[in-house]
Amino acid sequence: MIYYAVMNWLSLVPAIVDRLPLEKLLVKPSSNKKQLEELQQILSGAEPQRADEEVEPMSQPQPTKLHLESKQSSDVSLEETVSYQNREIGKVLLRMEGHCAQKFRISRKACDCGQAKHLLDLESLCEETIPMVDNPDIYYRIIEVGRELEPKCVPEVVATGRYDDEFPRYSCRYRDLRKELLGNLQPERLFRLDKMEDIQQRAKDGVATSEQ
Repeated sequence: MIYYAVMNWLSLVPAIVDRLPLEKLLVKPSSNKKQLEELQQILSGAEPQRADEEVEPMSQPQPTKLHLESKQSSDVSLEETVSYQNREIGKVLLRMEGHCAQKFRISRKACDCGQAKHLLDLESLCEETIPMVDNPDIYYRIIEVGRELEPKCVPEVVATGRYDDEFPRYSCRYRDLRKELLGNLQPERLFRLDKMEDIQQRAKDGVATSEQ
């Protein structure tokens, strides 16, 4: 009797085993959250993060900050560079004053002194200086006057005499801009102080020599 009972119980074991999910018994289930994180890392091309590693926050790239002084050589300061630029601009402004007063003519013939030469010099010098100063308004105004004058001082247009009455007014505008830029209209403003002293000394020596 006992023999038949045991045999019946053993015959039920295969049926019970078939119904049990063996993979759940043999493998410890992992959380769905961790699986999703690993899947996301794989899809993004990143290596899966280990459980014992700390995740560092991603830092945003900082923009490179450049100071104008860092662009200057050790021998030339920013102030010296701006002073040099202003003197060069002042020299071209002085030439433009003369050309406008002469109505862009040489020996009564129309010339291209304004269109292709000095206006281009003025614009390029001003554009170089604009990033060096806090208030670049005057440089923009110099460029604006040049662009306004450029189509009027083309030799073919000058020859017609259409703007002969306007050119002297442009001469005054350039004169005013030079005074504003350099502080006054004295010629020494167009030279370095040491160079101006040398010029004055040579002038004195020349006068002394001529008097002898």
